[in-house]
Amino acid sequence: MSAAHAIRLQIETKLAQRVPAALTLKIKHASEVFATGISAVDEILAGGIPRGCITEVNGAASTGKTSFALSTIASITQLGNACAWVDVSDALSPEAAAAAGVELRRLLWLRMSAERGKKVVDKPWSRLEQALKATDLLLQTGGFGAIVLDMSDMLAQHARRIPLATWYRFRLAAEQARTSLIFLTQSPCASSCASLALRCEPGEAMPFSSNGETPLFERQQYQLVRERNRNEATPFMQRKPVQRVSWPAETLWSRVR
Repeated sequence: MSAAHAIRLQIETKLAQRVPAALTLKIKHASEVFATGISAVDEILAGGIPRGCITEVNGAASTGKTSFALSTIASITQLGNACAWVDVSDALSPEAAAAAGVELRRLLWLRMSAERGKKVVDKPWSRLEQALKATDLLLQTGGFGAIVLDMSDMLAQHARRIPLATWYRFRLAAEQARTSLIFLTQSPCASSCASLALRCEPGEAMPFSSNGETPLFERQQYQLVRERNRNEATPFMQRKPVQRVSWPAETLWSRVR
């Protein structure tokens, strides 16, 4: 036996007596996931978004963030789970949500704007603060399969004002409540607290449909980039490469044509 091996064995023996858990290998079990309802996306996400974790979806306007979130909420409510949508800018369309398959009777919609249709430019931080408090209360209440905090219309400088301690508190609360917490933002702001980080980008332009009397724009193509997924089993110190997938979203009017 070499001297180094003997010293190591001696240290491990003493540590095992004083701190039994110090040398115990912790096995990380795969997280429960909710399918997003988009097969191509679920494939690169190893089944869907993780439950009990934060998923951050960032991207510019009209890049598919809301469509992705609605598809996910539709899949979750169809399983019989209650969900919540915290709407900072009062931008959610119930008609679009229903068309996407969301069971509205299982969706709690919290609107931060008293007057619908009014552009949110006054006191944006005040509205965001109300939304954060509402999200905190929902997490503490429990019973929700997923909660969406829609900050899509908030400028990046306002979202970056949120203290890092808030994200840590949300991460712990989501884990305890077994809730999938989904943030929709223009740019990443949850930092390392987000177990799954996704970026939405515009895809190729789709042609107008020529069926019927009036040509209609019936389908939009989007791209989703998986930037980080801490719930996947990967070798130690090996980062999985960024993956990108394209997916289409059907327009609301094409379903009632």
